[in-house]
Amino acid sequence: MSKVPFNLVIKSVVSSSIGNVLEWYQYTLYAYFATVISTLFFPANNPYVSMIMTFLAFSIGLAARPIGGIIFGYIGDKFSRKRMLVWTMLLMSVPTLFIGLLPTYAQIGILAPIFLVVLRIMQGVALGGEFGASCVYLYESVPQKKRGFFGCLALTGVGTGLVLGSCTIFIVEMYVSQEAIYAYAWRIPFFISVLGAIIAFYMRKSLLETEDFIMAKENSTLIANPFMEMLRNHKTKLLHLFAIFFTTQISFFIVFIFGKSLMIKFLNYDNHTAGKFNLFTVMSYTVATVIFGYLSDKVNKKYIILAGTLGILVSAYPFIAVLKAGNAPFVILMFCLLMGVLIGMTEGTLNPLTAESFPTNIRATSVAFCWNFTSVVFGGSAPIISMWLIERFNNSVEIVAYYLMIACTITALTTLFLIKSTKSAVAEVEATDVGIT
Repeated sequence: MSKVPFNLVIKSVVSSSIGNVLEWYQYTLYAYFATVISTLFFPANNPYVSMIMTFLAFSIGLAARPIGGIIFGYIGDKFSRKRMLVWTMLLMSVPTLFIGLLPTYAQIGILAPIFLVVLRIMQGVALGGEFGASCVYLYESVPQKKRGFFGCLALTGVGTGLVLGSCTIFIVEMYVSQEAIYAYAWRIPFFISVLGAIIAFYMRKSLLETEDFIMAKENSTLIANPFMEMLRNHKTKLLHLFAIFFTTQISFFIVFIFGKSLMIKFLNYDNHTAGKFNLFTVMSYTVATVIFGYLSDKVNKKYIILAGTLGILVSAYPFIAVLKAGNAPFVILMFCLLMGVLIGMTEGTLNPLTAESFPTNIRATSVAFCWNFTSVVFGGSAPIISMWLIERFNNSVEIVAYYLMIACTITALTTLFLIKSTKSAVAEVEATDVGIT
């Protein structure tokens, strides 16, 4: 790959990252306002039922992500990396705007949750295309020796979007009464994103195609059906990656998506306190993705993932126990920061690891499928499973920690196997070279 001009690298990083920031800001507003949305759109006598219905609607939106990944991954692998980035931004912003305008159950009855689910599906399709698209575009737009660092910025965009969402809601909850939030103020953060989305859309229209894709096109290595090629010839690689994604997705959704609702609904924290801890956790995650993305260019990515996974395994129970005990805010904050760092440690290296695992002609499809499929199956189900486990075990929130620890064990064993397999393969090659010599 020829040397990429620095100004083009910066332009590519900013244009693709800003869209990712906005996508995740828009997408996670729903999760951050889960307690409000459950009351306004899914009223029920049993609070468990309304919350489960709310997160079920969240999961339905997630379920549409693989569809978006396949559609836009195909566009990216077959026609253009740039084109998939432009259209995902537009597709995400329209349903977000309409969620902000949507009448509640008290106003239009059963149509309110139906429309909400439809809009969530549209968001899911867009995010499924967006995240894979930005991951691949960032990875291919920078020098090869820095692909770990720049490739991780897609995850940094996720963290930044979460931070912006947390900050916006934190400010709204600070200056607006609870009555006003339920009446109208929950809609404000949805509207704020529209202007940024318009700017991001026009920034992306001026992006250049990646050199990797241009070379694949010039060499006639593009194929008719990237998705089927991935399934036919890369099954083992997919299964290994799924096992690694297991902890990443479950921990991400439990801590960042379900965490605030867990603190409010089951541990009696007020919105302001829960939002503050959530904000600091997301901030530590965002910084960690950058640090460990940078280190992944210098250290074996699997070692970093293994260390982060073992860290989550050891910290999961103390984290939940401290939240339940309601210890000093400083202690809670330290555990929140620790969990953010450990999750960022596993995720900051995962995008470049996934992208480098597949050839250029199926990379957009494969990266999108790995992230989106595991997000639905492992991540999207995590809040619902956590809610069910808590109710099933008599309001024992500690059960969530055990759930997370099981995921960590599976990921750690798989990562150890891959590290050992890689060492064995290298040793075999070296032995062969010695024999030839």
